[in-house]
Amino acid sequence: MSSNLTSLFLATLAAAFTIAGGSLPLVRKQLGERGISLLVAFSAGVLLSAGINDMFPESFKLASGTAAIGVSAGFLLLYLIEKVTMVHACREQGCKVHPFGFFALVGIGFHTMLDGFSIAVSGEARATLGLVVAFAVLAHSLPSGVSVASVMLSSGYKRSKAWWVLIVLALQAVLGAVVGLFFAGASDQALGIAIGLSAGTFLYISTSDLLPIAHETNWRDYNVPAAFTLGFGLMLVTALLLG
Repeated sequence: MSSNLTSLFLATLAAAFTIAGGSLPLVRKQLGERGISLLVAFSAGVLLSAGINDMFPESFKLASGTAAIGVSAGFLLLYLIEKVTMVHACREQGCKVHPFGFFALVGIGFHTMLDGFSIAVSGEARATLGLVVAFAVLAHSLPSGVSVASVMLSSGYKRSKAWWVLIVLALQAVLGAVVGLFFAGASDQALGIAIGLSAGTFLYISTSDLLPIAHETNWRDYNVPAAFTLGFGLMLVTALLLG
């Protein structure tokens, strides 16, 4: 299978994971607060470790000091998008509902596009890096789907409409991968900055979204930091083995 087809397949798989996560609240299945906390903490560890130990070194190797511009831009970009749209991850229950209109949908769709983009540009740099990034995206997609569906239901969306919106948002990952494939044949500098941008989004999601959610009501549960450490360590070992 060519690298392009692999990236598209992995992005489609990420979309499927998002839909699978969103299906839980939509079919009234509960993971429970503790289950959500552990899943989110594990995802935070995976994303943070992938960004620091896999993506940033690759970005620096390709673009040298300019890689920092990409990382900074990715972090700031997601920060600004999130604060403008006022929607972020939440639990299945007790979610603080934020405005969830057109701009929120655009923001979440762009966020999902960046997941697919990250898979594609990482795969262009190195096939093993693309697989590592894809695993990180898949780990994040499941709780992300839960969050999006939960917010829609809390905002008064009918379940039928929530299903369609969830599917459209999830498929933005495939669109992002298509955009990322345009970096095939790009200079090392451009590819390095693109990977750095993706790394910056991973750092933002893990530290500003996922970790606070994981510890929100379970700060005394030592299994939460254990799940985070497991996810972080798993990706660290992978980076050492594949680097």
